[in-house]
Amino acid sequence: MVTLVAAIGIVGYVFSTVAFGVGSYLSFVSGTEYQRGEPAQVIIKVHDAWGRPLPQSAINWCNVTILYPDKTIFINNETMSYTPTTGSWYYQFTTPFTQIGVYEAYVECSVNFPSGSRILSASKAFHVSQTLTMLNETASASITIISP
Repeated sequence: MVTLVAAIGIVGYVFSTVAFGVGSYLSFVSGTEYQRGEPAQVIIKVHDAWGRPLPQSAINWCNVTILYPDKTIFINNETMSYTPTTGSWYYQFTTPFTQIGVYEAYVECSVNFPSGSRILSASKAFHVSQTLTMLNETASASITIISP
């Protein structure tokens, strides 16, 4: 009897995972430290409950919103692109010159499961650093020595 109950529980878990996407999640792959005016990317993977990346055919869309450090909108609900070689989704942008600090990237993906579509979402912070910008400007500065 205990074995039967355990088997029913396992079958129920597997069914809910496959049919309803229970346990599916987004993970961020992208970097977290940038300087002002630098090319940047938000990169995510969409995983099933067992950690396997989902194929493009299982995902309707992924969109990203990025907030400035003051929580106003920098990038609003832009469409991400699929990278077929890695199963990742990405969005490329240039970090702004106007605000340094901690930005928030919020991603939503519409994922198809046998029971219908579900929205998965996740957030991650990245930093636009004044220090990195100053280091880069210092490293690229040219010095001219004028001798008498």
